[in-house]
Amino acid sequence: MGILVQREFTVAADDRAEFERQSRLGVWENMRYNGAQMVAYGSWAFGGPGDVVVTNSVYENFDHWTATRPWGFLATSPGHIEETKAIRPIFAGRPRLIRHSRATIIDYDDDASEPRPRFRNAGEPLPPLPPTFGRQSIVAQAEWLVEAGMEEEFLAVTRAVLWPWLTGEGARPLIFGSDPLAAPGSLVTMTAFREISEWHRLHVPTASAEPDVRTAWRHRESLLRTSTTRLLMVATDYGEKA
Repeated sequence: MGILVQREFTVAADDRAEFERQSRLGVWENMRYNGAQMVAYGSWAFGGPGDVVVTNSVYENFDHWTATRPWGFLATSPGHIEETKAIRPIFAGRPRLIRHSRATIIDYDDDASEPRPRFRNAGEPLPPLPPTFGRQSIVAQAEWLVEAGMEEEFLAVTRAVLWPWLTGEGARPLIFGSDPLAAPGSLVTMTAFREISEWHRLHVPTASAEPDVRTAWRHRESLLRTSTTRLLMVATDYGEKA
């Protein structure tokens, strides 16, 4: 099981372009040398606070995350220090742009999710850049509270029918996971769309969708107690264009 660390940064509007530049050329490339990835950066277009920028960084597990901390192995090993000596000065001033930050965690299912972070030793090949639809694309983050014991059924319906339908329509299922800081049964999905109108067209299957898709959607809805969605508008072209 991988982990996604979502961090919200309070950065002044005038500093956001510089924050993105130092992150794109510095922090996120430095993460690749550790085998980690930043998979979605932007701001909340709807459903979240508008005064923050958001990163979504993935790690193989918490041992991997710990190794990337300032005191961890990947930040202190001579091999990694040598490999990243040209990168680290790029983001040396980034902390001064941050007024405040807060983080949360998503545990995600490796088999049902797109990212493939792996602990990387110095000298090993770099992981590929994460896929992206680029600036002004959308990542819909939905939080689902399912009935007790229905987590596996929810995942099964999602993977078997609903995500193949979304993929066929041009979207990218990104994350299927759970919120370890919330109540039992709190699941999280993240899905990437090329633009907000695409999300709006596909967020609920309409009459034009195949009958099995509409049936699967209704069945999945019957497993829920509540759900909420936030829309992250991507604010960088970092990554490999999908």
